[in-house]
Amino acid sequence: MDMLKDFVMPVITALLAWWLTSVTHKRVARAAATAGLESQADSLLVSVSQLRASAAAGRVLWDSPAERGRTFLLAALHAAGGAAVTHMAGRSDRLSSLAGLGQAARFLAEERRHGKAASASVLPQSAAILASAAPLLRHEDPAVAAGAQGILDAIGDIENDEQLDRALRTFNDAVRAALQPRRRWWHRRRSA
Repeated sequence: MDMLKDFVMPVITALLAWWLTSVTHKRVARAAATAGLESQADSLLVSVSQLRASAAAGRVLWDSPAERGRTFLLAALHAAGGAAVTHMAGRSDRLSSLAGLGQAARFLAEERRHGKAASASVLPQSAAILASAAPLLRHEDPAVAAGAQGILDAIGDIENDEQLDRALRTFNDAVRAALQPRRRWWHRRRSA
């Protein structure tokens, strides 16, 4: 009996310690994976929101019919002002017209430069989206990876709000499902 107590008790204690350590490591790993997924998903959603806001601002500031009308009106006023100044200086009508066109061209070139600078500001935001999506594309849950790919596909046509909204909903549903705590095996067996 002493031999049994001297041999069996340490073995049982070692097995129990191993099992508890294994369970603890699995829980810690699961918590780290959950925190990582939450952080990566949040990063992707913030990056997409920033790109979407920039695209909306670009539509309002550069692409709207009202803004194009204002640009045309301002170019016409620059042309008229340049022509008037040259005409008042005693130059010919032809030279006044050319000076006016030059003023309008200078104004339109400046507007175009600002528009291109605004468009170029989208590049870093696109890079941030790709950097945020990369780990999600390799996620072990295929629904999360497919949702991230859907967002990348949708931002290719950033003007299509419905497609992007649908992709964001699909991604959010996949992440929410992946973040749900796993039921214990005895709960799964009991409900099966």
